[in-house]
Amino acid sequence: MAKAKKVKKKEARESHWFFRIITRTGIVAAIVGCTVSVISIQSNIAEKETELAQIQKQIDNLTAENEDLEQILKSGDMDSYMEQLAREEYNYAYPDEYRYYDTSRN
Repeated sequence: MAKAKKVKKKEARESHWFFRIITRTGIVAAIVGCTVSVISIQSNIAEKETELAQIQKQIDNLTAENEDLEQILKSGDMDSYMEQLAREEYNYAYPDEYRYYDTSRN
């Protein structure tokens, strides 16, 4: 009977030790997983903040351009604006107009 109690105590200690190792390993794995997750989230936040700053700059540029176009519409000077746009952006010219380009400056 005494031997059986000693064997049970020994088995209980061994199983207790085994569960303690498993528990500690699980806790360490959870801490490592949470740390990796936090670092990943912080990286994503920084990336999204730079993206937001770029989009905000685009919004500011487009807002300024929109205000300029509204001023042109209010002034009623649409014909000269269209002509300027055609000449500068699309390189249009009048049929009797000659254009010379300096090709010596490469």
